Amino acid sequence: MPVRARAVARARKLRPDEQHDEGERHVSGSDLVAAFWRPLKAQVDRSGVSRAHLCRLLNLSPAAVSELLNGRRAKAPDWDVVRVVVGAFDGPLDYWRRRLEELEDELAYAAATAGRPARPTPAPETAGCPLCRNDGEGGRFTAADRESDDPSPGSFPEAAAILAGEDMRLHDDMRDMARGVLRGPEESAAFRDRFAGLADRLLSGIGPRVRRTCRPHRVRLLHAAHTVVVAGAVVASSVIDPGTSPRRQLHTARLFENSLGDDAYPDAPLPDAGDSKTGYRNRLIIHYGAAAAVLTGARLPMEAVGEALVRYEIRLAELAAECPELFLWTRMQDESATEEVWRACPVGPAQDRLDALHSELNGRQRGLEGLGALLNALARDVTPGTWPARLSAVYRRELSRPVSPFAETDRTQPGPRVPRLAEGYVNPAFRVVLHDGHSEPHVDAWWRTHPLREEIQGFLAGHLTASHAVSRPLVILGDPGAGKSLLSRLLAARLPPADYLPIRVELRSVAADAGILDQIAQALRQATQTDLTWETVTESAEGVLPVLIFDGLDELLQAGGTDHWYYLEEIAEFQWRSADNGLPVAAVVTSRTVVADQTRFPDGTVIVRLEPFDDARVARWSDVWNTANRHTCPPLRPDVAALHPELAPQPLLLLMLALYYAIDPEAGRDDEIPLSRVNLYERLLRLFVRRQLGKLEPRLRPEKLEVRVEDELDLLSVIACAMFNRGRQGVSAEEAEHDLAFLRAPDRRWADPEARLIFGRFFFMHEARATYEDGADRCWYEFLHATFGEYLVARKIARTLAHCPDRGPYEGLLFALLSFAPLTDRAQILQNLGELLPSTQPLRALFPRALHALPAGSDTGYTTGPAPVPVTYRHACHSANLLLLALAPGHVVQFSELAAPDGAPADSWRAHATLWKSQFTPATWDAFTRAVGTVPVSRDGSRDLVLRLEHQDAPPTAKNITWLLNAPDDGLFADYTAHDALRRSRSLHDKDTELLLEPSLPVFEELGDFMGIFTVDHLGRHVSAAHALIALLLCPREPREELLYRYTTCLRPLDAGRGAAAISRFLMLISGRLAGECDALPVHFALDVLRTLANRGLYLSALDEATRISLLVCTCRLLDRTRRGDLVDLFHELLGLALDEGIEPGGGTEWLLDDTFRRLQKDPPGEARDRAAVRLLKLAPALDARGWLDRSGGWLLETLSPAARDLLTPSDIEYVRAALPAADRSRQLWAHGQERHP
Repeated sequence: MPVRARAVARARKLRPDEQHDEGERHVSGSDLVAAFWRPLKAQVDRSGVSRAHLCRLLNLSPAAVSELLNGRRAKAPDWDVVRVVVGAFDGPLDYWRRRLEELEDELAYAAATAGRPARPTPAPETAGCPLCRNDGEGGRFTAADRESDDPSPGSFPEAAAILAGEDMRLHDDMRDMARGVLRGPEESAAFRDRFAGLADRLLSGIGPRVRRTCRPHRVRLLHAAHTVVVAGAVVASSVIDPGTSPRRQLHTARLFENSLGDDAYPDAPLPDAGDSKTGYRNRLIIHYGAAAAVLTGARLPMEAVGEALVRYEIRLAELAAECPELFLWTRMQDESATEEVWRACPVGPAQDRLDALHSELNGRQRGLEGLGALLNALARDVTPGTWPARLSAVYRRELSRPVSPFAETDRTQPGPRVPRLAEGYVNPAFRVVLHDGHSEPHVDAWWRTHPLREEIQGFLAGHLTASHAVSRPLVILGDPGAGKSLLSRLLAARLPPADYLPIRVELRSVAADAGILDQIAQALRQATQTDLTWETVTESAEGVLPVLIFDGLDELLQAGGTDHWYYLEEIAEFQWRSADNGLPVAAVVTSRTVVADQTRFPDGTVIVRLEPFDDARVARWSDVWNTANRHTCPPLRPDVAALHPELAPQPLLLLMLALYYAIDPEAGRDDEIPLSRVNLYERLLRLFVRRQLGKLEPRLRPEKLEVRVEDELDLLSVIACAMFNRGRQGVSAEEAEHDLAFLRAPDRRWADPEARLIFGRFFFMHEARATYEDGADRCWYEFLHATFGEYLVARKIARTLAHCPDRGPYEGLLFALLSFAPLTDRAQILQNLGELLPSTQPLRALFPRALHALPAGSDTGYTTGPAPVPVTYRHACHSANLLLLALAPGHVVQFSELAAPDGAPADSWRAHATLWKSQFTPATWDAFTRAVGTVPVSRDGSRDLVLRLEHQDAPPTAKNITWLLNAPDDGLFADYTAHDALRRSRSLHDKDTELLLEPSLPVFEELGDFMGIFTVDHLGRHVSAAHALIALLLCPREPREELLYRYTTCLRPLDAGRGAAAISRFLMLISGRLAGECDALPVHFALDVLRTLANRGLYLSALDEATRISLLVCTCRLLDRTRRGDLVDLFHELLGLALDEGIEPGGGTEWLLDDTFRRLQKDPPGEARDRAAVRLLKLAPALDARGWLDRSGGWLLETLSPAARDLLTPSDIEYVRAALPAADRSRQLWAHGQERHP
């Protein structure tokens, strides 16, 4: 290829084989130089070579290196410069030498042909954009686009260059200001003034400039203006004071450097659609901190941060009055951010303009009218291109069409009129997030953690005028009937063609397996009845923003046979490719919330969720309805939201209610007797089925019509049951056809097959349809609101049960309906059944044989798919659901009324319950146990259970042992060995069992002998000894009566005759608690407990040392309160001393310790005296008897044998040592203690 052709190709970033004419256009030298440096700069960036290192190698300033690498030169560089740059990352020098020679040839050719006229080619319509017409101005934008993947001018030099345009004086002034060094306050003040003047000149006339430019250039200008405002706030604040810098001087060049290198001045942050007001302020604070670090080398004080933020908000408000797009960008965050901008704006014309803009949005709350008015006001005053104008006209015709064509009645007949789209759509509230790896957009509860937003028009306008609209799709989620498709129709209709090219792609009507471009072409063909391509419609769209509106992604996800996991990423990739080819594209995608987990969201995607109507919006919609029908039907009742809180918040269901009240003559008679839920649904469904059949077959006789209505309702019930049996909110057409062959009522199984063809057309049904390029359709059915399906499932079950037991087709149909999912998975079905079931008497015959095989000839053979469902699971579901049906009306039922009469009810319940638990998932079993309340009862020696739905009469911790063991009313008995029970339970390896046992395993290890001993508490309930002990140890001191009861219960098992080791452990724990609170217990009660513990322990020789000390403490405390002589005897007995009969206490604890000390002084040395002395020394810390130790401790220590001293613990020794006088010669014994306890 000739050098000149390569030059053209490289400058235009096209492949060589795309060049058809070497004279296609002239290429400037700056373009060729930039094309040379672009890959070289990319190599430098990938290698990690820092800009500072290159500055040192080339002996150039950072600004000069930045200008060099970005190709901002008109001449070829010297080979020495290129050699140094390539050598810095060890690149191939020969290759870059040849590239430089080619560049020199290309520059020579470009210079030689500069004067020749290029071959004339048809130029695209620039729609009057001054930047598109001016090569110099447009080149500045193009050059900036080449430098970064992000087209927003985030650095001040980029922004200033764009705003300065061809004003060379501004460029000169900026270069001059970049050479300054600030060394004192006077220089800083002067620089602030000069910078403020420069900023004013850069922003002068920005409003008219923005209004005249095309949409891509307008966004760049707005970003540049915003960047100047952010930088101006830094300069105006105290950040640039030299005193804040450790260097004591500040080089202004740092502010004017490009955003390259690790230590460069940071880019200014832009408001983001996913930002909250607080989030964006935090990003500004981080930016200002980074700016301070670059400019001064110091951290920014918080006072300076606040000062910079205030200056930013004031200047932004002033600028937003000229450029409303900036006002809209703040509105993307939340309404409070908008209010702050308005308040920050100085009083005057600027604030008046913002106020008018604010009122424009808030005053138009229907049909996105405010969005259309605002975007039209911001659009250029030019003649739109051909296809933007034509498509916009097509979509604007939607405004005069009804909000729901399915509900539109014959205009020639009297009846209600459905409002037009322009008035009948009430702008919804919404929530918005920026997707990241932790997002759960399919979960309603997750959405409720994000703030509610009220004004969607300003948000959409801000999004469409911002740069991020062209990088990823905006995804709009909502429930069925929330108005997602209506919003997509309105958005296409409201976009002004001077700035936007709307293309609405209804995904249910295009090939599901086609690529994005083919789907766009199909949508264009449907809208215009013309074969069009993407290239055709965008040829006349120079300077406008194409907005692709993909409506109904859930249609592809649910009905399509192709995997669409990456569909959103495919749209984002299409946006990126289009932007790379010079045509930025915005994309909007609507989908149902519940399927949002079936597709991958690109990181950074803005996700909006439309919220149900609140009461104010229901009232606003009711006003629209009443206005449209003021001459045709009575007004919609004002309390419709309160009467129907489940239906009224969804716009489409609210329309359904309005039609019901307008058409049904019985609807207006409900004032005195409110309709029940099931009666309302029955009326609604019958009304709309009858109405649809009347449209399709207007000549049906009344009696035949009613038969067809019932037939259609049974058909719809089958579809609802198909969804329920599969645990989904929808079914495919194939699944529906399969279930219709098995689940129709036996007397309707051979009904007219044509009836199956119309259920997808019902107003309350949603048919998702995906068409494939081979012409095949795949359909998916679901109800507009889950409550319709829940009612129809209950209706089907109730009507089937009414024919049972027949040991024939109806019993088999009931098994098919009840054997795939427990009804507790959908609690609303149970509530509906409670109102629908005429009688539960058939269940008394059905439940006893629920686990048996079906009678011969009654099994329908129904399944939900190719994979077989285990028989055990189906019988578990069947039996559990029969039980739930018996409880649904709210009856209190004894299980013996349902169980087989020849078995024990308690054993039968355990058999059923263990089957249910084994077959249900943990979540299903949890829902079942929450729904079914059980209370064990005993009558005449027989154990039974009282059952009630949604009513737990006893807490989960209620004691059940008496009923389970069928134990005697009083007395002490042993029933089983705890470790055997533990083995039997853990053999199941059941999660619930293990979780419950885990905290009690230490009890098995320490008190296993007491877990099989049972006694009776003060309420007559049987409890194990281990239970009684744990209950005592955990019992609070108040109320005191409960504590006393627990002591009493805990003492009874001491007579059970278990081994001394087990008794010893039991006594230690009880006595430890008693020692800490015997002063607070009634004295006679405490004496009884003390005697019981001491006598039992002494009798069994089961008192360890810790227990003795605890009992000795209790004895002393009670002696202080009573002065009883028997306590002195008990004290000596616990110490291990012989009793001295008849000693009357001469005082309390102090007297007793002194008396015992004197006795020990008289006793001959020996093991008994040493043991008693050690116990006294251990008792002293427990009583905090420092005075007594001061008098007696030294002698006791001195007279102890070495073996006895070894019985003292380090804590005992520390306490005794601290109590001894400093001169006590017994301190020499501590050397021994320290050797033992270093």
